[in-house]
Amino acid sequence: MRALLAVALALAFGQAAAVVRYVDPQGRFEFRYPAAFGNPLPGTNNGFGDRVAAIRFSLLAPSPRRLGGEATLTRGFPLIDLQAAGGLYDAITLEIFPEPLRRTIVGALPRLAPASFCREAVRPQHLDPADQALASLPERQKTAVAEVDRMRNVESRMVRCVADGQTVTFDKETASAPGGPRQRIYGAIRFLDGGYSTFQVIRGGPDAPEQATLEQLTALVNSWRPLP
Repeated sequence: MRALLAVALALAFGQAAAVVRYVDPQGRFEFRYPAAFGNPLPGTNNGFGDRVAAIRFSLLAPSPRRLGGEATLTRGFPLIDLQAAGGLYDAITLEIFPEPLRRTIVGALPRLAPASFCREAVRPQHLDPADQALASLPERQKTAVAEVDRMRNVESRMVRCVADGQTVTFDKETASAPGGPRQRIYGAIRFLDGGYSTFQVIRGGPDAPEQATLEQLTALVNSWRPLP
């Protein structure tokens, strides 16, 4: 079995010598990533809230033209980095809301899954301000919910989205505001069972990703496994 896994990873990443094994410092999980990604470092909100772990890579660090690129393990309600399904599905964006309102929003959102992600990620609205779950909110909060829902999700279209088992690989074209510059948000999300909800790597930038890049990200999330 280990030999077959090694062959599969070698094919996915290009060559076996370029693959590095990452072991969680707390001994909870491991995964493999291309050595070309650089050194693993603590990522955004690592260990905070439902972000069980966030690992950024030194050579994938964000820049004015490049966004994201962290390997993130989550628990609880599935939330997706880089506003890839709109701001209401982004754990860091949700921090702008007080905790009681955050809980209300998350409780009213459709739950993302492999079968629904491709559709939900480009929906222009996930929560209607008139929804019964938001009925008790003041108008200014309802307006804020609608605005956050549209963050990095304006006039979106899915260029490619493939669900294979529990893993979704996608490439989405979108804008942050009407008439604004177009961006590509792309990556791979593995939906997990048990104590964790997702393992994901989401990147973004002005240019379309290469096919090889999408394959690398997919192989990375598929290599994740819990440790005994």
